Amino acid sequence: MKVEWAKWIAWVAVVMACNGLEARRFDISRDNDIKSMNDVGQFDPWMSWAYKPRTVSLLLFGTCLIIWASGTFDPESTASYDVVTSVKRGIWAVIAVFLTYSLLQAPSTVLIRPHPAVWRLVHGMAVIYLVTLSFLLFQNRDDARNFMKFLHPELGIELPERSYGTDCRIYVPDNPTSRFNNVYETLFDEFVLAHIFGWWGKAIMIRNQSLLWVLSVGFELMELSFRHMLPNFNECWWDSIILDILVCNWIGIWAGMYTVRYFDGKTYEWVGISRQPNIISKVKRTLGQFTPARWDKDEWHPMLGPLRFVQVLSLCVVFMAVELNTFFLKFCLWIPPRNPVVVYRLILWWLIAIPTIPNTITICKTESLSRS
Repeated sequence: MKVEWAKWIAWVAVVMACNGLEARRFDISRDNDIKSMNDVGQFDPWMSWAYKPRTVSLLLFGTCLIIWASGTFDPESTASYDVVTSVKRGIWAVIAVFLTYSLLQAPSTVLIRPHPAVWRLVHGMAVIYLVTLSFLLFQNRDDARNFMKFLHPELGIELPERSYGTDCRIYVPDNPTSRFNNVYETLFDEFVLAHIFGWWGKAIMIRNQSLLWVLSVGFELMELSFRHMLPNFNECWWDSIILDILVCNWIGIWAGMYTVRYFDGKTYEWVGISRQPNIISKVKRTLGQFTPARWDKDEWHPMLGPLRFVQVLSLCVVFMAVELNTFFLKFCLWIPPRNPVVVYRLILWWLIAIPTIPNTITICKTESLSRS
């Protein structure tokens, strides 16, 4: 028991030391938060408490929670755990501690909704994802596939890869089910909805139609280039050009840009929740806190100069690399398309991209102004 308490005292000392090192640069690294706190304090007294620093309170609460979850007060309940269970619990505790630290001390972004701490938490999740990929990079293929079983019990099993280009006939007269069976099977595939909703989300984030079409056509060219490696990329010409680019991607891009234009054209009065006249207005204002603070379109101006062209081109390369990794990881690690791990990864990348794109365009504009 004394050894357990000694470990916890050392752990708390390390956490407090890290917190002390961060305290000196608190005022500098929280400029956006302080500005947001002042704005909220002026317009909405109800929410000003959420923008005040709670580092010590969360430190004490998190320490008590970790000590309780570790089973220090009830060692008999944890004595029956095997090594695998104990390691899993320890890894989850490490992740929880790091995310809590990121929630308090990670760098802030240009986004202030719904709260700057949310995007600091996303930053911590991105670092954990990067560390996990770095770990997998040093494993061989079989060990990496077996490791995926710890994330989901249904993983680690070889998948049957479907090729969409086996029979590219639009009209199949000898098919007993339907003469347009190839078209029907492609239309009712899960990737159709993934294309539409995916490009809708990208349009809301990028907000530039020309850049979106470059990404749309560029990804289809990437599929054409890697079809010899991934059977999933072996598509028919009408599937790639007509269904993907001209139908699904167009619907997603149009819907996303329409969403941006719709909210950009509305007039808002961003007063606090406490000053709304009725319950309905308070609910709408509360839900509005989870939407972007601005909906205006972003002008990337890729032809502004050589540096801006390289910056926009690099953004396109990163976007296509992220999309390609979805299929390559699925193929290499045997992850089926409908597995929750794929969905969680896409949600994480969506959360990462939300603050990344505004930060990128802000940096590009700032560099252009500094050179002018």
